Amino acid sequence: MPLKNILQLIRFPVSAAVTFSSFTAWVVFRSTLSLEILLPMEGILILAAGASALNQYQERSFDERMKRTAGRPIPSGAIGPVSALLLSLFMILTGLLLLLIFAGVPSFLLGLFNIFWYNGFYTWFKRKSAFAVVPGALTGAIPVLMGWSAAGGNIFDPAAIFLALFLFFWQMPHFWLLMLKYGEEYRAAGYPVLSDLFTESQVKVMIMAWLAAASVVSILLILFGFFRIQVTAALVLILNLVLFSMVFHELFREDSVRYRRIFITANLFMLLVMGSLIADRLL
Repeated sequence: MPLKNILQLIRFPVSAAVTFSSFTAWVVFRSTLSLEILLPMEGILILAAGASALNQYQERSFDERMKRTAGRPIPSGAIGPVSALLLSLFMILTGLLLLLIFAGVPSFLLGLFNIFWYNGFYTWFKRKSAFAVVPGALTGAIPVLMGWSAAGGNIFDPAAIFLALFLFFWQMPHFWLLMLKYGEEYRAAGYPVLSDLFTESQVKVMIMAWLAAASVVSILLILFGFFRIQVTAALVLILNLVLFSMVFHELFREDSVRYRRIFITANLFMLLVMGSLIADRLL
């Protein structure tokens, strides 16, 4: 299988972002970097890659009905379904084994739960409900706890939960922006969409509300002492101002809304907040 097709199958940017959130939690807990981090992060990356590949296997019949996903490796015929399934299971087992050996039992159990929740519950539930992303957002928050635990922390530490909460809140607007942009494709593929239950204006308000929740958590990180350097704390405050001014302007403009631009802005906000936390601990 060509590397390009494998990277598409595992949705490498998404799997890398998941690993980055775990990496951030590790650095926040340890306040340093060492070679010890490599194998736990490798386990998380491979596990996330396997989960994404298994998800594409599970949703192959839906993907081929949507223009946005019809070019993915399985519906396009670049990778056969059986090959994709075998590769996904191999990566999941490899990732779990690495976590068990190098990250510890709590991280292993969290990874196992995430596979069940993402590939078992969420993949099924989003065919039933437009609100599936709310419980499904747990799958994006748990890698933070996996990284925290792998670094030696307690997953019930309020600091770990706060970091996970930031990722949890951020995911709703992330997904619903895609739903607004590609709603007709999702509907044609057989997925329930939020715009069938609410007007577009109401969905926009919901997106702003969830972004506001993520923003509040990022500011609370400052107030609760996560940031030790004034410059990185100030950067996060500036990021919040930029996020809200840009997203509000784009969402409620009178002409056509540029959903992709908002989507990219929201993603950059998350990555830069996490990056600021890393810089704050390592500088």
